[in-house]
Amino acid sequence: MLFIVFATLFFCGKTLFLYKYEEDNFKMTWEECMETLGVNDWYGCKMGLQPTRNLLKKCGNPENKLRFIHIAGSNGKGSVAKSLQQILTLSGYKTGMYISPHIESMNERYTIDGEMISDEDLKRLCLKMRELSESLEEEKPNSFEMLTALAFCYFLEKGVDYVVLEVGLGGRLDATNVIPHKELSIIAHIGLEHTAILGDTLEEIAREKGGIIAEDTPVVLMHQKPDVMEEIRRICKEKNAKLHITNPKYFHSYSFHIDNGYQYFSYRERKEYALSLLGDYQLDNAMVICDAIDCLKERGISIPEDCVKQGLMTVTWPGRFEILKKRPLIILDGAHNPQAVNSLVRSIEMLFPNYKKRIFFSVMADKDYMTMLELLKNNTLSFSFFQVETHRGQSPEVLKKEWQEHFSGEIYCPNTLEEGLEWNLNAVKKEEEKTLLLCLGSLYQVGQIRNFFRNYYSSH
Repeated sequence: MLFIVFATLFFCGKTLFLYKYEEDNFKMTWEECMETLGVNDWYGCKMGLQPTRNLLKKCGNPENKLRFIHIAGSNGKGSVAKSLQQILTLSGYKTGMYISPHIESMNERYTIDGEMISDEDLKRLCLKMRELSESLEEEKPNSFEMLTALAFCYFLEKGVDYVVLEVGLGGRLDATNVIPHKELSIIAHIGLEHTAILGDTLEEIAREKGGIIAEDTPVVLMHQKPDVMEEIRRICKEKNAKLHITNPKYFHSYSFHIDNGYQYFSYRERKEYALSLLGDYQLDNAMVICDAIDCLKERGISIPEDCVKQGLMTVTWPGRFEILKKRPLIILDGAHNPQAVNSLVRSIEMLFPNYKKRIFFSVMADKDYMTMLELLKNNTLSFSFFQVETHRGQSPEVLKKEWQEHFSGEIYCPNTLEEGLEWNLNAVKKEEEKTLLLCLGSLYQVGQIRNFFRNYYSSH
């Protein structure tokens, strides 16, 4: 009981006053890492495993000496990864996690028991990857492939027990899929994404994601559209991989109250567990996590049930239905495709019924943003469009021109992110109750938005 009281107070403190940030640590940016590696953005490069294998051979094949839990999916894989790391750490295992992209600094991609890699280790290993890459006579790796090899070297150096490994893009040809042995493969929700690379249909994309399935290795799959599940079943049969599909029939969720700060659920034999991550899609992810833990236990990995309960209750994951402020209600989410936006809207309707919305939105030009905006339109007073600081970001003027034909409310294009957030904040303050500010559209803007509100509320 004391623990529950403490955890509740902790949650309320973090949502009312924002998270406590360590401003002076872990500030190595993507640009600094790319400068160290001497390469450009990897997006759009040819996909394949051989360049990563070439580099890892130069590194002494660290991937052969590590134990992995491999996670693919269009949405939810990061939340699942972070939760599993938290549970394994609480169970006494030194647990590494490799993810992409990051929110505020490159260091976030490499953590051990929740602690980010230091700038010194990151820069040292970036230099090592560059030197080894330049010495290759074969096809050289791109930046993501070097960063993936860096992860394996780092985790082996630090002697981790397990690595929770998130796929970067797809699965079959993703650099992370060079690993020879896996404790478990996990496939979260699959939707239409990166169709130019992964395929035009759900079956084709599922086939690419299912490429992480290994011979004689168990698989946990989120229950979802039949086309996806059928494709994964087919691959599992080919690979003699035992398939576990989450079963919503055994799941029950309870009413949410913002002042409590947790979602509660029961699933299979687990009764009334508290989940700190919010949103109905996190309830789907919770089923994946629980079934994954049971699979790991079947493989002889000791995971006390108290650690499962505590891990789900204490895990934090910035930018995923993150409540930055309760009054006025400010929600930040990295939803960046129609499937994620649909889940986000359902979550808001479930947790905050009857609220009107003001939307702060940025998006990559190659995304299906018109479908995303249509999903957000109901009960929305205004849209503010802002361009992510990347060449892939869609222009606010283009967004406004296209969207004003479909939306009769106010559309605002601020000159700066700060200007746009202040405009929205002043509006929701005047409207007081039952209006929320929702910031979404790209993970690349999450860090800037968190930083703005951190500074705003520390000075007001």
